[in-house]
Amino acid sequence: MVSVPTIEAIDNSEHEVICLISAPDAIAGRGRVLTPNEFAQWANSCGREVAKPENSAALNEILEIAKPDVVITIAYGKLIPEFLLNKIRYGWLNLHFSLLPRWRGAAPVQWAIKHRDVETGVTVFKLDKGMDTGPIFLKRVLRITEFATTDSLLSELSILGSAAVLDALDLLQGEIKPIPQVEEGVTLAPKISKMDAKIDWNRSNAEVDSHIRAMTHNPGAWTVISKNRLVINRAHPIEHDGKAGEVFRSEKAICIATSSGAIKLEIVTPEGKREMNASDWFRGARIAVGTVCE
Repeated sequence: MVSVPTIEAIDNSEHEVICLISAPDAIAGRGRVLTPNEFAQWANSCGREVAKPENSAALNEILEIAKPDVVITIAYGKLIPEFLLNKIRYGWLNLHFSLLPRWRGAAPVQWAIKHRDVETGVTVFKLDKGMDTGPIFLKRVLRITEFATTDSLLSELSILGSAAVLDALDLLQGEIKPIPQVEEGVTLAPKISKMDAKIDWNRSNAEVDSHIRAMTHNPGAWTVISKNRLVINRAHPIEHDGKAGEVFRSEKAICIATSSGAIKLEIVTPEGKREMNASDWFRGARIAVGTVCE
C-alpha cells in the first residue's frame, strides 16, 4: 500500500498523525459484500481507526474535530472542494507518483511504464482546485528499469515519497513557498479500465512488453485465445518473425507473435483460475500451436 511508508515515516518523526481518512466501504467479491479497502484493512489490523466520509460535509465534520495543521493525501482519488482546502492552516499536501506536470491524473505509474519513460519520481505539491495542478514543494527522481512493473515501481516510489513528504513538511515549517507548475510538458494519466488493458498484438514486442508490465497486476493485461480470456502477468520480448497474435513454441516456451518480434509467456491467469506457469496453462488448455488471439 503506497500510503503506509509515509504514515510510518511520520510516526517516527517529530510530527504526529492525528487522523486517518479513507474512502467508504464498497461492495466487492462474488458475494457482493460491503468491504473496507486495503488501506482500511491495514489500519484496522494495526488497531488504528479510519474515518470514511461519504461526502464533503462528512469530511468537513471530521476536519472540524481533528483540527489538523496540514492534510496529506496519497492516491485519495477525489477532488477536494475549495472551501475545505482553505480551512487548513498549512493547506493540503499531495504525494503524487510522477514528475509533474508529466502524468497528471489517477494512473501516473501505469502510463509512465506503458510509454516507456526512462525515469519517473515523486512530486509533493500543494493541492488546489485543479487536478494535480497545484504549486510544487519538491520532486525526487527515480530511474525506471527495463523490468519494472506497476507493482514494483509503486513500491519503490512509496518509499521515496515518504522521505519527500517529511522534507516538504520541513519546508512548510520554514515558511518556504511552493513553486507554481509550468504548463509546458503536461501529459494526462486517466484511470485505466479493463478494456484499456487489452493487448494489441499489432504493436511491437517492446510496446506489448511495456503494456503488460504497466497493467500488472491491476487491472491486468489480457487477451482472448480460443474464446477464453487470458491475463498475462509476466512475460518478456524475444526475436521472432510471425503473424501478429499467433501462438507458437520456442524451446519449449509458449510465445505469442507481435507485429515485430514476439512475447514469451511466463506467468498467466486463465479465466476463472489461479495464477500459474504459462507452460502448465498451455498444457491444460489444449491450445493448438498456430492459434491466433482474437
